Amino acid sequence: MWAYGRSMRYFLRHVGLVLLSLITACGQTEPLTAEQCLSVAVPPGSEGLITGLPARISLFFSVDTCGGTPISGLDATHFDILEDGQPVSPFESERRIQPKGQKYRMSSILLLDVSGSVLKSGQFPQLKSAAAAYLKRVLSGTEEGQRVAVMTFDGRENVQLLIDFTNDSVAALAALDTLDVTECSVNADCAGFSDRRSCAGWRCVDNSTNLNGAVVQALDALDSRAAQEKTIVWKDSALVLFTDGTDQAGRVQQFTAFERARTTTSHVFAVGLGGEVEGSVLRALGKDGYWPASKAEELGDAFAAIASKVTGLANRFYLLEYCSPKRSGTHTLKVVATDGALIGGLSRTFDATGFTSGCQLE
Repeated sequence: MWAYGRSMRYFLRHVGLVLLSLITACGQTEPLTAEQCLSVAVPPGSEGLITGLPARISLFFSVDTCGGTPISGLDATHFDILEDGQPVSPFESERRIQPKGQKYRMSSILLLDVSGSVLKSGQFPQLKSAAAAYLKRVLSGTEEGQRVAVMTFDGRENVQLLIDFTNDSVAALAALDTLDVTECSVNADCAGFSDRRSCAGWRCVDNSTNLNGAVVQALDALDSRAAQEKTIVWKDSALVLFTDGTDQAGRVQQFTAFERARTTTSHVFAVGLGGEVEGSVLRALGKDGYWPASKAEELGDAFAAIASKVTGLANRFYLLEYCSPKRSGTHTLKVVATDGALIGGLSRTFDATGFTSGCQLE
């Protein structure tokens, strides 16, 4: 049975390779639907391929579905290596493919609506619980490339920073807990003290909702973060937005927020709670995914799904290293990834001039 299963996998993979080659020859780059094929790509701004003597080739790349869903957890059995269209025999070439999420930095912001409607509805405890679970998942010990900041907003002009970008889950959870501190007897006591928390358990609020302004400011903060991380070669960013309503403050026009979300290089995910949200608005803002929750008990599942996507964005990266049997001239390397019925490939050229024997992978 094992031999039969192995033979069938071999047959299906190489049928896929033939189909992929035929499709590529016809000039069709995405012949299947978005969730039926794989996109194998190098990080933006980099060729991804490095050669070294005596005959070593390294290629850093990501794997997603063509619809943008990150694919993590692949091993060497999911990849084929071809040079000039011919499979490279593992007997002629030492090789390894390994996950390399630690060479990649994902900076994300958890942006939480704590306006009057959230606080007075009694649904804040469920929101906090869902947000805490999100932080624990994204900042788990295995996610070395993750950094998260937590911000809140209400009707005020500026977002409130609970904690700046960190990979310390204990510190991030402690910052979230500050929203539960009680320091006054009634909310009115806080009117003159913007830095004091209300008896409801959070900083004094403007009951309005500056949704558009908060989105723009958070995306600006992600851009600033990326500019500061000059030593990180491959990096990405994400905004995770929660709200239970619509923009009421009118500080920033909706069109401005839409355009900012549409044109940003950051991924944007949105969660909307209750019947007062406008699904069309949050779908436009959450260009990479929108999760509607009809009740607070559904927030946990929504944040868990987004946490899976955010962590997957880092874990979709792989490093291929192998010893090429070529000894001269320019050649085409093609890496083909398969995941079940999904298949996709990436091609790069390399110069084998000067390659000799004796290549070993450390």
